[in-house]
Amino acid sequence: MGNLWRNSIHLLLELNILYFFILLLYLDSGNLPPFLGVLLPYVFAIAIFGFLNNKLPSSYASIMLVAPVLALFAYLSSYSIGLSLIIGFIISFRAFMYFVEERFISTFALLIISFIWMPFVYGAGTLVDYPHGLTLMILFGAQLALVILLYSGNAVIQLKGNRYMQKRVVSATAAVFIGIFAVSAVFTTIGKYLITAGLSVFGLGVSFIFDILARPVFALLGMLDWTPKSSGPQDEGGIEMGEEEEAETAELLPPTDSLFDNPVVVAVGVIVFLSVLYLLLNRKKVNNQKREMQPEQQFTSTMTKKSGGGFFAGRRKQKPPENEVRKLMFDLEQLAMKKNRSRLPNETLEEWLKRETSFNESFMKLYAKVRYGEMKLSPSEVETCRTMAEEIRKVMKQWKKAS
Repeated sequence: MGNLWRNSIHLLLELNILYFFILLLYLDSGNLPPFLGVLLPYVFAIAIFGFLNNKLPSSYASIMLVAPVLALFAYLSSYSIGLSLIIGFIISFRAFMYFVEERFISTFALLIISFIWMPFVYGAGTLVDYPHGLTLMILFGAQLALVILLYSGNAVIQLKGNRYMQKRVVSATAAVFIGIFAVSAVFTTIGKYLITAGLSVFGLGVSFIFDILARPVFALLGMLDWTPKSSGPQDEGGIEMGEEEEAETAELLPPTDSLFDNPVVVAVGVIVFLSVLYLLLNRKKVNNQKREMQPEQQFTSTMTKKSGGGFFAGRRKQKPPENEVRKLMFDLEQLAMKKNRSRLPNETLEEWLKRETSFNESFMKLYAKVRYGEMKLSPSEVETCRTMAEEIRKVMKQWKKAS
């Protein structure tokens, strides 16, 4: 639940920035691009990658499969074919990165991009008298609100079971939202005119400074003689003939249409671009997998060498000890080797028995007397060792051979 909340909010933050990029194409016309054309692909991207991820291929091919479906919703919202394909691919790619690869851009980086890009678009809209400036300010405020929702939602999810702290988090979030709405109201009324006046004053100041700096330059240029010098009489008929030839050439040339106005050319170009991008991403993924597999193979080969040779090879070549108690432990280790569950090089007998069998402390105490103390055990103690070793042997015989 926490990952779904985080991925959805992060993807919506990026979607808001993407919408401002699209909006630049509509500034001159004064139209507001339909927000539903990017919101519907966002919803279906979460539904597909968040809940139907197991039914999709786990490679970059799933991006190419989902992108046309998302582009269809953008196209039905009156976006052009080329722009719809771009929107579908970007949303599909970012959703794949979040829900499948689990690689996301940090919230701080998204905020920095928002504070740089969104005010720039708003300022450009103010200069061209864009009529939907209020909508831009609302979207910018929504970007900040999404960050607050991200952190407060994560806190509520992590505090599951602590009702008191959850209520405190919700009340603090509500207070922050009230403050944001108040600031947004100021900027959409008085602040809008203040920003316009500030930009106008800035423009007047820049023009005044350049006017002062340019006057000496133009005065110096005015002192020069710019009158063109004639190199001799010219044939007027030749000039007229040249103009007539140019007019005839212009009439013969057919009117040229832009190649990018053809939707088929745009579609082919987008498909080629997506195919090349898919091949590059797939190649990068294969290289990353090879890099990840190399350390694992080295580790496996190292462990195989350690388990196949060195310490354990030496143990296999050793002759059974003459002491009966030590021979019991030696036989147990030989049986464990056959099951591939023998003692590690840096592991003591006591640690090994604790890890693999029903550890018997009395048996180890008696074995320590013989092995390290070089003491002789009484017949009753030897018989006790036999009994306990037999119990451990029964446990080992039930083991399945480790791979």
